[in-house]
Amino acid sequence: MSYISERNNIGKIALHLDQINIPYRFQDIGDQEDKIFPALICTFRVENLEFDVIIYNLNKWIHVKTLVMDTADLSSDILLKVYELCLELNYDLPEVTFSAFQKNIFIEVDCLVDVDFDDFKAEFLSIGDGIEAFISTIKQRQNISIQSTKGFVPDKNSKMRRKKIKTF
Repeated sequence: MSYISERNNIGKIALHLDQINIPYRFQDIGDQEDKIFPALICTFRVENLEFDVIIYNLNKWIHVKTLVMDTADLSSDILLKVYELCLELNYDLPEVTFSAFQKNIFIEVDCLVDVDFDDFKAEFLSIGDGIEAFISTIKQRQNISIQSTKGFVPDKNSKMRRKKIKTF
C-alpha cells in the first residue's frame, strides 16, 4: 500500500476524531525497513497522566496503540504478575487488547479502514477504559505507580514495528 493511500485512509479516521472532539496531529513514522508511514497522534488523559496514542493504517486495517508501561526495570516476579494482569484485563475488556513489545506494555485496538463512526468511537474510547482499568488494578495489586507516556511516540527517524499481515 502506498504512503498516499495510507494517508488517505487515516484521513478518514481523522474525520471520526473530529466528530468526538479529539485533538490530533499527523506525523510520519519510520518502520523497520526504513520506510516512512503516516500516523495520527492524539493523547488520552487519565488520573492526571497522559498517554500518546498512535493511529496508523496497514492494508485494510487501522491500528490504534498506546504505550501504558515501560517494564524494563521490573523484576521477573513482578513482570510475571503484570503480564497476568494484562491477560485478565484482555478477558474482561471486550474491545481492548494488551500486548508486549520491547519491554513495554501497550493497549491496542484494530478496526477496518471503512469502519463507521459508532464502531470506531466504541473501539477508540475503549483505549481510555483499558488505561483506567490497568492503572486501577496495578495500583491495587502491585502498588506500582504508572508514569505518563506522552512524548514517547517515535518520529520518522525512529524504528517502529508495524504488524505484518499475511494475505491469502
